[in-house]
Amino acid sequence: CRHITENSGLLNHLVPGDLVLADRGFTVADSLGMYCAELAMPSFLKGKRQLAGEDVDKSRNISRLRIHVERVIGMLRQKYTILSSTLPISLCMHEDDDQYAFVDKVTTVCCALCNCCESVIPFE
Repeated sequence: CRHITENSGLLNHLVPGDLVLADRGFTVADSLGMYCAELAMPSFLKGKRQLAGEDVDKSRNISRLRIHVERVIGMLRQKYTILSSTLPISLCMHEDDDQYAFVDKVTTVCCALCNCCESVIPFE
């Protein structure tokens, strides 16, 4: 995970104050710190029998946020089935004169269209 994260270009899009949600064991906190971003992941026991109350609350809040992220990803894949199908490798490669691969452009457009849809987060 660390190698992919550091070499994917994702970190270059972070701005100071960004919060990156991740699963346990995602060891890039130091890389995120170089961009003044923070890593948030659920607490884990580490040999303890029970989490401290503060850790339980922190993990619960992170889980609540991650549920919304998972719902958006699910909506994206359901609405735009091209993102759920197997693609030819040629669509994943970028041309010499183009910075982005075709699949990157398609994904960006699909995400932009999802941003125009009704929110997955119920507003009260």
